[in-house]
Amino acid sequence: MGSRNKGVDYPKHTLWYRFTLWVLGYCLIIAICIKRFNIRTERYEGKIERPYVLTYNHICDYDFLGVLNSMRYYGRFIISDALLRKRSLRWLLKVGTNGIYRRKGESADDAIEAAKATVAKGINVNMAAEGEECPNGVTAEIRKRTGQMIKDLDVDLITFRMDGGYFLKPKWADHRSGGPLTGKVINIYKKEDLEKMTVEQINDIIYRDLYVNHYEWNREHRVVYDRECRAEHMERLVFRCPKCMKDGHLHSHVDVLSCDSCGYSVSVDEYGFFDKDAIFDNLYDWDMWQRSELVKESHTWEDDPDLVIASDEHCILKVMSGDNAVVLDDDVTISMTHDEITIKGGSTNMRFPLKDRINIVAVRGGCGITYDGKYYRVEPKTPSCMRRYRTILRIIRKEKYLG
Repeated sequence: MGSRNKGVDYPKHTLWYRFTLWVLGYCLIIAICIKRFNIRTERYEGKIERPYVLTYNHICDYDFLGVLNSMRYYGRFIISDALLRKRSLRWLLKVGTNGIYRRKGESADDAIEAAKATVAKGINVNMAAEGEECPNGVTAEIRKRTGQMIKDLDVDLITFRMDGGYFLKPKWADHRSGGPLTGKVINIYKKEDLEKMTVEQINDIIYRDLYVNHYEWNREHRVVYDRECRAEHMERLVFRCPKCMKDGHLHSHVDVLSCDSCGYSVSVDEYGFFDKDAIFDNLYDWDMWQRSELVKESHTWEDDPDLVIASDEHCILKVMSGDNAVVLDDDVTISMTHDEITIKGGSTNMRFPLKDRINIVAVRGGCGITYDGKYYRVEPKTPSCMRRYRTILRIIRKEKYLG
C-alpha cells in the first residue's frame, strides 16, 4: 500500500471485526437495539459479490442500525469524530467498529484515503452522503466530493433510503419517540455504469434516491411519534419569530414553542405538526422561510460592516485536543458581522476574519469553527440556533446550499 498517512483510519484486524459484527453485533447488540428503537428496515435478500459504497440519508442517531438490519455484509462506516468525545463510547467504538472517523469542518482527504484502502481489501464502505444529520426533516444536498470519491473508488454504489427516523429523534431534541424507522435499498448502480457518469450525475442520482420530506411523508402515512416533550429544543433549529420578526426570542417547553417578545406560540401534535392555524404547520417550511429572510437582508450587511448579524451570550468555548474538547472559557459572547466572527469573554478575545480560510459547521447544541489549523466549539448554555452562523457565512460567500 506504500507509505501511510498519519491519522488515516486504515482497515485492520479484518477477521476480528467480521466476527464481532456477526456474533456480538447481529446476534446480540443489534437485535436488542432494533427492538428497542423500533427499527423496521427491509432485509436485502440479493447477492453481492464485490465491494460497494452504500450511501444512506442521515436522519437520526439510530439510522446506522437501519442499515445494519438490512445489509448483512461487513462494512466500515464513515463516522463523525464527535462520537469519540464521549468517553463512555470511545473505547467501544475504536475496538468494536473499526470505523473511518472524520472531523467536522476539516478536509475529507484522510477519510477518502481510508475508504480507498478499505475497498482495496474487499471491504464495503457505508456513508451518510449528506455529511451531517438532517436538522429539518428534509434530505440535504449531497456533499460535492461524494461523486468524485465513488468514481475514484471504482466500486458499485448502493442507495439506501430511510423514512420516519427524523420523528423518532430529531437532531435538535434530547428525547426519542417509539418510532418506527423504516427503509430499504432503492437502487444498485454497477461501477461500469458509474464510469460513464459525471461527478454531478452521480451526486444527482444519490440525492434523488435518498430524498424524503418527512413532513410530506407523514401527511400521507399519519404515523404517531408521541415522544416526551415534542417541542423540546426546537429553538436549536428556528431562531426567527414569523409574527414579530425578532430573532432569539423563541423558547420551547414540553409540547409548545413560543416567542417571549410577542406571545406567538404553537403546539406540536403526535404526528410532528403544529396547530392548523399556525403560520407554518411544520419546521421545514419555517426553516426555509427564515433562511429566505436572511437572504433578503444580506444586501445591507456589506454596506454596514459593523452591523451585528447574529450574536449569542453566555457560551462555552472549547478547543479540540486529540479526541478531547478542552474548555478555554466558560462564559463568552460570539458575534458575527459581514467581515468577521468575534468571541469575547473574561479571558478571551478572538477574531476570525471571514476573508481568511475559515469553516463553520453545525454540531448538536452548538457550532464548530475551523481556523488556522485549530477546531473550536462554541456551545450556548441555553438552547439557541447556532447553525445560523454557518447559514450566514454561506450567504456571504454566495453559496448555493444554505443549510
